[in-house]
Amino acid sequence: MKKLILSFLTILFCLLPNDAISQKQINLDVDNDLYFDRDFYYSSGIFLTLMTPNAKNDKSSLNKLKIGQLIYTPSMRYEPDPNKYDYPYSGYLYLEYQNQKKLTNYSSYSLGGQIGITGDASLARGIQNLYHDLVLNLPHLKWESQMPQELQLNFSVSYFKGFNIKDNISITSELYSRLGTYQMMSGLEVGLFIGDLSWFGFSDNFIINGDSKFSFFIGTKQEYFFHDFKLEGSLFNDKANLVMDSNNFRNLFLIGLKKNFKDLQILTSYNSMSKDTNNQRTKRHPFLKISLTYNLK
Repeated sequence: MKKLILSFLTILFCLLPNDAISQKQINLDVDNDLYFDRDFYYSSGIFLTLMTPNAKNDKSSLNKLKIGQLIYTPSMRYEPDPNKYDYPYSGYLYLEYQNQKKLTNYSSYSLGGQIGITGDASLARGIQNLYHDLVLNLPHLKWESQMPQELQLNFSVSYFKGFNIKDNISITSELYSRLGTYQMMSGLEVGLFIGDLSWFGFSDNFIINGDSKFSFFIGTKQEYFFHDFKLEGSLFNDKANLVMDSNNFRNLFLIGLKKNFKDLQILTSYNSMSKDTNNQRTKRHPFLKISLTYNLK
């Protein structure tokens, strides 16, 4: 597994263009629900991304190399009996390459690939319990019947389109889909943006220019899931000790802002998720995204 990941990393770095080294940016995204006195369902997401822009024939290209980790837990975090869980324990650690092509000032498309691992190799249990030790001073979570350790392969595609209404006001939309062993889904993202900073999409925190400016956004994601490993287990085996019915239709509402400080750009958003499975005790689940991007020049 280590050799496979190392080979994949080497290939991805070779794909990054060499003529834009001086324009590289690094981005850190942290999703967490602790700000709302929660620590369950979508409990944590941490993502580190290297972004490299490249311009050819007046059309820009953005290469992204990301390593990410997702952690999901039930609300009964200290319950030893998995039969009483309302969500399976699950961790996912992955490496992703994505290429985003700018078509016009208001449109782009992206293609990407992802390799990852679930189960103990995702390091989710160890990292979450270490955080409980060092920061929260809480007992370790049980992590009984977590989703099994399996290699995951996924591909993604998206199309982004913006509509300028007037100066500093625009409506944006994005169609996206993921196909693979971890998830098979499609979604639509629609939102309103007000401010001076340019946008690719809700979650993109790419520095377009060095001006100290500000933007505000509000929007929604509407998604349909055909398969979701973290709830249903594998399509090809029954190794998972605990599975649950996955809601096909899901939605997310968000509101946030983005502020540029020349070489540093900050994005933060409040997000409210619908149920992934009807077993969840709460109707919606909130989390806060904090994103920091630094221009490496």
